[in-house]
Amino acid sequence: MIVTLGYSTYALRMVDPFEAVRMIKDVGYDALEICAADGWPSSPIDFSTNQQRDLAKLSQDLGFRSPIMFGLIDVCAPQSDRISMLELTKKKFEMAQQLHYDDSPILITTTPGHSAPPWESGKDQIRDAFLTLADMAAENDITIAIEAHAGTDFETPEKAVWMMEQSQHTNLKLDLDISHFVVEGAELVHSVDLTAEHSVMVHIKDGEKIDGQVQFCLPGDGGIDIPRFMTALRSNGLEHMPVFAEVSVQQSRQADYSPRRAAEFCYNALDTARKTIS
Repeated sequence: MIVTLGYSTYALRMVDPFEAVRMIKDVGYDALEICAADGWPSSPIDFSTNQQRDLAKLSQDLGFRSPIMFGLIDVCAPQSDRISMLELTKKKFEMAQQLHYDDSPILITTTPGHSAPPWESGKDQIRDAFLTLADMAAENDITIAIEAHAGTDFETPEKAVWMMEQSQHTNLKLDLDISHFVVEGAELVHSVDLTAEHSVMVHIKDGEKIDGQVQFCLPGDGGIDIPRFMTALRSNGLEHMPVFAEVSVQQSRQADYSPRRAAEFCYNALDTARKTIS
C-alpha cells in the first residue's frame, strides 16, 4: 500500500479556506486537514455553519475523504476560562461533524494547550482534563488525537504513552507527530514503535533545538529521514494513515513565505520519500 499524503490549512492562515482546499488538491495531496484554531479564517468563531457545509461539499467534490481537524483546544484551561473553552470546543465539535461525509473516524487533534501545568506536578491534572474532553467527544462520536509538543513539558513518546495507559478512553488517542519527538532527542524508530498502537493520525515537519530553543523547518529541509519514518509506519501497520505535512508558524509568519511554494516543497519531499519505499 502506497503512503498517502495530506496537508493542513494550518499552513494557510492567509488564504481563503475554499481557495486553500483547491490549492491543496492542485498540488497533489490526497488528504485534508482543516485548522479550526482561533485567528484562522476557518475557525468556527468566524466560519459559519453554511460555509462549513459548503467547504465539506467542495472537499467531497474534489475527491477528498472527510477532513480531519486541527483543533488546538486549551484543554487545561483554568476555571475562570473553562466555560468559554468548553463553549468554543462545542463549536469545533459541531464543525467537525459538518465537515464529515463518509465512514471515516471524526478526528480532532490538539495539544494540552498553553494552560497546561508542569508535567511532574500536574500530569494527573492534564490526564483528567483530557478525560473530561474525551467524555464530551464520545457524546459527539469524535476521537481526540493528543499531540505531544517540543518545547513543552509534554514532549516525549514515553509521556504520550503514559497518557494513553493512564486514561484508557476509547475516544482519546495520539497524533503521531514525529517532529516533536525527534527535536527533543528521541530516536525516530523507537518513537514510532512506542506510540504506534495508540495513534490514529500522523503529522510531520522537521527542526532542531538550538541553544535550548526549538527551531522548526519544513519536512525535507531538516534531519529527519523521511523514508525511514515511513518504513517505521509500515512496520507498525500504520501505512493506511495519511502522512500530513505541517508547516510551523515559525515559517508561515515570515515576510517572504509563499503558501503554495511551501505546500509544493513538502509534497515533493514526502512524495520522493514514499517512492523510495513503494
